[in-house]
Amino acid sequence: MSAFFAIWKRELRAYFLGPLAYVFLGVYLLLSGLATWNLARLFDTARVDMQPFFQFQPWLLAFFAAAIGMRLWSEDLRSRTADLYLTSPVSLTVVHLAKAAAGLTVLAAALISSFPYWIALTWLGSPDHGLIALSYVYLLLLGTVFLFVSMAWSATTRHQVIALVLSMSTNLLLLVLSLNLVTDGMRSLLPPSLTGWIRAYGMMDVLVSAWRGVFRLSDVFTLIAFAGILALAGITIMENRRSPGWSSSSARWGVAFVALLFLAFPLARNLTESGLSSARFDVTGYRLNTLSPGAKQIVQKLKEPIELTLYYSEDIGADYPDIRAHADRVEALLTSFAAQSGGKIRLRTINPEPFSAGEDEAVANGISAIPTEGVDPLYLGLSGRNLVDDVQSIRFLSPEQDDQLELSIAQLLASLDAPSRPTIGILSGIPALSPTGQTAATLQRQIEDQYAVRWLSPADYALPNSLDAIIIAQPPQLSLQTLYLLDQYILDGGHVLILTDPAPILHDRTDLPGRFVDWIGDWGIELSDDILADDTLGLPVTVQTASGVQTLQQPVFPGFGQAQFNTNDPLTAALQRTLNFGTPGWISANPTRGLTASDLITTTGTSARVPTQAYLDGDQTPSSVRRLMTPLNDTTSVGVRLTGKFPNRFPLRPDVDFPDDPVLSRLAQAEWQARPHLEGASEEGSVILIHDTDFLFDPFFTNPQNGSELADNAALILSVLDEFAGNPDLATLRARPPAIRPMTRVLDLRRAAEADYIAEETTLQDELADLESALDTASDETRPAAQAAFLDARKSLRALQADFRQKLDSLETWLRWWTLWCPVLLAFLMSGLIRFIGRRRP
Repeated sequence: MSAFFAIWKRELRAYFLGPLAYVFLGVYLLLSGLATWNLARLFDTARVDMQPFFQFQPWLLAFFAAAIGMRLWSEDLRSRTADLYLTSPVSLTVVHLAKAAAGLTVLAAALISSFPYWIALTWLGSPDHGLIALSYVYLLLLGTVFLFVSMAWSATTRHQVIALVLSMSTNLLLLVLSLNLVTDGMRSLLPPSLTGWIRAYGMMDVLVSAWRGVFRLSDVFTLIAFAGILALAGITIMENRRSPGWSSSSARWGVAFVALLFLAFPLARNLTESGLSSARFDVTGYRLNTLSPGAKQIVQKLKEPIELTLYYSEDIGADYPDIRAHADRVEALLTSFAAQSGGKIRLRTINPEPFSAGEDEAVANGISAIPTEGVDPLYLGLSGRNLVDDVQSIRFLSPEQDDQLELSIAQLLASLDAPSRPTIGILSGIPALSPTGQTAATLQRQIEDQYAVRWLSPADYALPNSLDAIIIAQPPQLSLQTLYLLDQYILDGGHVLILTDPAPILHDRTDLPGRFVDWIGDWGIELSDDILADDTLGLPVTVQTASGVQTLQQPVFPGFGQAQFNTNDPLTAALQRTLNFGTPGWISANPTRGLTASDLITTTGTSARVPTQAYLDGDQTPSSVRRLMTPLNDTTSVGVRLTGKFPNRFPLRPDVDFPDDPVLSRLAQAEWQARPHLEGASEEGSVILIHDTDFLFDPFFTNPQNGSELADNAALILSVLDEFAGNPDLATLRARPPAIRPMTRVLDLRRAAEADYIAEETTLQDELADLESALDTASDETRPAAQAAFLDARKSLRALQADFRQKLDSLETWLRWWTLWCPVLLAFLMSGLIRFIGRRRP
């Protein structure tokens, strides 16, 4: 070991006491920085994701490792220092590995010098540290392979430039051999078996797993085994120099053995990947590559094979960092679905190039063509086909809907595997759930996409057959026969979601029918007439005050978080984001005999009541609301679950009025008598009550600019329906955490800027309006002054709008300095320090 460390130190001195290592480090950091900031546009992704940095590293390492290793033997051969090693009793294996260790030290120093990117992203938000650490480990292993390639070529020649060119060419070849562009070309010229054998030498696909956060033992084996073969090749070359000529049988056997190992490597790699396919670990913080239990259940319950086809315009998507990152995430998740299916899911990927058969297939299957800045559109969609050729598609896999990705794929699979959709009955008096479709609410569209909806009416004399669940949303009226039908439905083990509201603000206020209030009163349920307010949960609203426009918390718009959710109930335990409510009420539950009540959503201890009429009659500002608040001095419930055998409100079938028309009357009587009367509960039923309806409307949970969901309002309702009527496994997927990790510091800066500037912007706009009026009435003498004032105000408004962008540009400039120039300067300062210390030593 003393010889090993002596050689290792000697090589390190050769690197670090001269300018060589620092030139390498400087060039590497500059190229990495330019590629990350200018080509991949790290800051434009708005994500704390190091993929824009990592994607260029294999290509940079192919050059950098070759430059490090080119001198390790060539320099010694040129200066004849190698003769000392060839004639010394020290094993050439020790010498070779010691030199490699020195080169790896320089390589590791280069990778460590890029840690400022990691630090900067940690400052900007909350990156996935497990994924980043795994990517660095894999890059170091790949760099080891490239270094041993360079050392093997360096052992063949005294000229470093020749070794550099041969090494870089070989390293690049190892990368491109796993690219589809290359292998597709080879398939047209070579037999498939030979193409697969050549592709096995490719190293790029090993990194893809790491970039997705998957540690595969077979990948580590591949890199280490290939590095070992290359190291053995370099040692064998030097052993032949020690015993020149082919007369030595040991030399011939050594070369033959290395060649045999090299040729057998693809077979060994394939066997290893097959044998160790289950030895994989998900290192991502949110377990993004691990299917949730609900998704696993759906895949394992598939009755027939399903073909999934991903349509992705890879070349076009490469120009958009968020699309590129999201496409990688989609591919990783689809691979997980296929791996879990036991062969029942066949996965295809098609690049729909312009005017190709792939584009025609994408369009035929309903995949959306997304316009881009160029001429050609972008495709990123998924279609599925079952054995009977039913085709369903996800038209566009939007990055903004990343948190719904697993759910969307699982829904597609469940829909293709199910013979028919579950049926939901809806009795509604609010526009968010309306058969007229006047209000295209997001929630209603999602319900109708997943379920067969039957709209119920107070004039009905029978419920539709095979209703899996019923939604009752603030019914404006409730006939006697409708109440009877609903009561019988619950007695027969039905599932009902009831949504009420003491003071709706997004639709007309209607009092609940007395029959309805008495009906739920039989269960021990009392709904508040007053509004619930909570100062600690209020959502921010923009209001006009005496000092201008301000953003204040509105106590009657509570945003309930995980602290208010029942973590023992699967409906609320999985919710990741808030539930944004508007002027809700509270529920008092004292269940009658045979029923069990459990809270789903509760308030804090600071909740208060606000008289409904006083709120509606006032100006409804946060300050006015606070004057109306009376503490409740206790926690209350906004959502309640009732289960058990419900009491029968109708011991006998009631007498109801039928239409006057004889034909319609006979039809109504036939419907009325079609089902037998239940005198008591035959099965346990389930009812969920939520005392708010405003949270169903888009303004409370969607982004008006892109339609993305900002809260779990819709997820809660759809999870209830999944549990009641659909696939219960889907309910657990509604609130998966998103893979996108935003730059929260940038978002905070944006929110602070909006809060600080909105009042000033409003003032300037008001001033502009006044000046425009003044210009219309100004005389010839006063017009120049008025025009100057108007132009100054316009200039101030433009400066205000540009100020936020300037702050972001300043932040990006600082990050560029920190990640790009700071490590370079430190490297050159370290160079001067080490050289100064080295010269002072005797």
